[in-house]
Amino acid sequence: MLRRLADCLIAMIKMLEPKKPRRQELDYTISKLPEEILAIIRISWYKDGKPDEIDEMALLEDGENGYHAFHSVVGSAMKRGASVSIRSGYRPQDLGIPV
Repeated sequence: MLRRLADCLIAMIKMLEPKKPRRQELDYTISKLPEEILAIIRISWYKDGKPDEIDEMALLEDGENGYHAFHSVVGSAMKRGASVSIRSGYRPQDLGIPV
């Protein structure tokens, strides 16, 4: 009985998670931004392989906190199947993105 309930709960959770798009993308643009902004990040979420929702945020330059927030946001979105577009005054390798 508990096993069947657990299986049902797992199935429901999987239905709520966004499905990964067929081709996930990471776009990076270097451009001049105000000094206090580390990066502007746009996250495109997909449902059934089609665009469903877009989130956009500006991360402030805040020393290690800003870099930690950047890695958390971008890493989490990529792991969950979103496409991510980044605009920053820094080179990608400065923020830990291999080119």
